[in-house]
Amino acid sequence: MRFEQLVENRILEAIEEGVFAGIPGEGAPLQLRDADRLAGELWLAHHILGNAGSLPEWLDLARTIEHDKKRLSDIEGEHGTLVERARSTGEWRRLAPLIAERRREFASAARSLRAKQDRYNIESPGFRNERPAIWVEERLRILDARVREARGGGGD
Repeated sequence: MRFEQLVENRILEAIEEGVFAGIPGEGAPLQLRDADRLAGELWLAHHILGNAGSLPEWLDLARTIEHDKKRLSDIEGEHGTLVERARSTGEWRRLAPLIAERRREFASAARSLRAKQDRYNIESPGFRNERPAIWVEERLRILDARVREARGGGGD
């Protein structure tokens, strides 16, 4: 059975079960989400399934990946703020443990994100849905270089 037929059958089953009755936004114009964009030509089917809480696992995973990327960006920003504060105040001794903790947090979150990206790229239908995966070690080298560069301009 083709993927499109599976989606259509799932929608018809959900309609028969009353899954779509009373969902938020019923009767309102559709608002596109990231998952809708990822679904390509099947965006409407996926939009309806998403409203019913019945998205294919790979689209749920795409949502999780976007959330994780935002969190990773936040951690990276916190790291940069701490490094800049240590550089400008010279309080390396006090801030170094916090900087190291942000690095560990970043490393853990980045490795988790990479695993999800790899899984997504395996499970998502079609090559066009693939996403480039994060290069964890390279991103960690960038964080470390930020600290080295800032320490070169001052420190304790």
